[in-house]
Amino acid sequence: MIYKNSIWKGRNMPTNNNVKIKEIAEKLSLSVGTVSIVLNGRGDAMRISKETQERVRTVAQEMNYQPNIFARRLRNAGNGMPERVVGVFWNYLYADEIMSSIYRHLQEEADSKRYRVEFIFRFFHPDKLFQERELLTSQQFSGVIVYGITDVDEDFLNNTVLNLPIVVLLRREENLHSICLDDYAVGQNIARLFMERGHKTAGYIGSHQRGRGATIRKLGFLEQCRQCGIQIKEQWVIDTPKRDYEGGFIAMKEIIEGKDYPSIMFISMPQQVIGTLNACQKAGVRIPDDMEILAYGTYNYFNYLSPTISCVYLPMECLAQTALDLLMTVLDKNIQMPINRILHEEYCFRESCGGFIE
Repeated sequence: MIYKNSIWKGRNMPTNNNVKIKEIAEKLSLSVGTVSIVLNGRGDAMRISKETQERVRTVAQEMNYQPNIFARRLRNAGNGMPERVVGVFWNYLYADEIMSSIYRHLQEEADSKRYRVEFIFRFFHPDKLFQERELLTSQQFSGVIVYGITDVDEDFLNNTVLNLPIVVLLRREENLHSICLDDYAVGQNIARLFMERGHKTAGYIGSHQRGRGATIRKLGFLEQCRQCGIQIKEQWVIDTPKRDYEGGFIAMKEIIEGKDYPSIMFISMPQQVIGTLNACQKAGVRIPDDMEILAYGTYNYFNYLSPTISCVYLPMECLAQTALDLLMTVLDKNIQMPINRILHEEYCFRESCGGFIE
């Protein structure tokens, strides 16, 4: 499934050093056909050795080779054609309101910065990013933004020579450009909020389908709660198979039925929030009088639930802006050294949980 949109206001011309496939072939003492096959991402299909493919991509990157995609767009620049194509590869498990928000803010950022760029969205399955190998090439895209990679996907990216810049979202990478939160600190800050609000007991609901960021946030939250003297019983920490309404409902129902439930809950997955609320309402547990709730992540409808939901989140506008600006900087300046940018969380306090004590 691919979504496309073109934005072509202003001018931001990429550098063209006219490096040709023939020059790369001569430098490596290979045939033009072999080099062309590799740069088109068809090396495996044509049974070209991994070593040769890596040599070709490495030299192409060192020579700042720009494929025909740029030449075509430069020739058509006067006709309003976009000069760059950005692929946005998205883990299909996160195909929700977050994706539409990122898409919208990428467009807005391109428009406001007068980038001439076309976005192409493509879904991938968790652990299966390697199946998109033939698309992750400079013949297809100027650069790529990736959201929702797993450890397996990370290994693929780190162990594969790709001749185009890649920006990984919400995951700190040593060998790739990336944008992330300090997830451990986010978890710690949530625990400190609970302490400041006078809570002595707390619980956690999450999902086994969580990514690395959620795992680290959970660890920071649990360890800081212990340091703050907040009791967290084992039965108050539940990860469900599903990261949805049903998972939230079942987990909260189990915690409440234990009678001895905590005074505040951290809900790690925003998709679980409505389920947790309904479980509380069916059991007669009043939010926030009997129990406060704080969610990670945000949806527009949080402001229309009863009670309205307090949350800690990363603004999608900030994430999209930073991602596109970083990718454009890397392309404009041909930056090879990995760049990592750390963003900061924000809080929106509503009825379900109050804020920090001044």
